[in-house]
Amino acid sequence: MNFIYREQGSHVMSWRSQWTLDNPIRGMLQSPQKMFGHMVKPGMTVVETGCGTGFFTMALACMVGLTGKVIAVDIQAEALAKLEEKVERAGLHQRVETWKCEADDIGVLPKADFVLSAYMAHEVPDISAYFCRMAQCIKRNCRMLLAEPKFHVSSSSYNKEVAAAIRAGFELDKLPSIFLSHAAVLRRG
Repeated sequence: MNFIYREQGSHVMSWRSQWTLDNPIRGMLQSPQKMFGHMVKPGMTVVETGCGTGFFTMALACMVGLTGKVIAVDIQAEALAKLEEKVERAGLHQRVETWKCEADDIGVLPKADFVLSAYMAHEVPDISAYFCRMAQCIKRNCRMLLAEPKFHVSSSSYNKEVAAAIRAGFELDKLPSIFLSHAAVLRRG
């Protein structure tokens, strides 16, 4: 049984339910610093697809520092509005740019030094098109972290996602251990 509420007729996790992924307990189990802190440095431009209400966005904004930028991408305007409130309260508004995308295309994104795709790729209607777009936006020799929930995405489905990324021009760099997750670090060759 799927415990995550989804809006009727949608395959995307509702912004109303994202509190299940945006809470302090997750921070203890999936520390952003441990997951990708070694790959994100001050001054970088980071694209986070499927940012939701901003669990990882806030950590990324701190990691990129005063001279960096986080492009926080989501399909739901309501999730982005919640994120914008959090960013404003934390004084990080100059480091985060929200980006509303469409279901069938994420759009042409700025060139990125790092891309984060956490718990969202399985919601994309055309995974091949998604990874092609990510390959276009990420700079050469830069990395993308792809993480999916083991409790929701099967190993075979995850392997298909990784294969689509490789077909789009990524190389498999590492398979990190992330709590309750399938995870791969992909490098744009």
